[in-house]
Amino acid sequence: IAAMTIPTLINKTNKQEYVSRLKKAYSTIAQATQRIIAEEGNPRGDIGGWATSAEDVFNSYTKHLSNAKICGKDITGCFEGSYKKMNGTYGDYDTNIYTLVLADGMEVSVQNGHFSSSCVLNGNGSNSVCQYIVVDINGAKGPNSIGKDAFAFSLKNDGLHPTGCDFNDCGSNSIGWGCTCRALRNGTINY
Repeated sequence: IAAMTIPTLINKTNKQEYVSRLKKAYSTIAQATQRIIAEEGNPRGDIGGWATSAEDVFNSYTKHLSNAKICGKDITGCFEGSYKKMNGTYGDYDTNIYTLVLADGMEVSVQNGHFSSSCVLNGNGSNSVCQYIVVDINGAKGPNSIGKDAFAFSLKNDGLHPTGCDFNDCGSNSIGWGCTCRALRNGTINY
């Protein structure tokens, strides 16, 4: 009985820990976002805000996050290796990102490829996204899977939002970035 029960309990405990870390990540980055908006104003780069480039967004966050290591564009020791998507395929972390590791080991990145300084409607249906902020809530430790320990947040004009609240990307055929909203709303990783 113990051989059958213990793995289930461990899996449930791991999922609860992931949700707890996700909530902490969201709180930490959302608070930093609100401080940046209070100090620097609207993020929209096309009207003179602080989101003129992924590098500028990253630099604003480094001032407001308790970081242990700023990697910048050198991902050595930050977001190295590959990650598993919800659809079962694998991908490598983009080398065109700005990264840092917080004091608690959480890795945070601003990804250059998803930048829209005008914060207008983009191709996947998410409104007013200036930039995506990606976190790996337990750093280099596994499983390095989107929707389990890797999550995305959308920087919008009014602050930070869990990715996936305005589009559905949390199924077995998806990449899984939309699972951030689902995990936070449901308080569990049950997908």
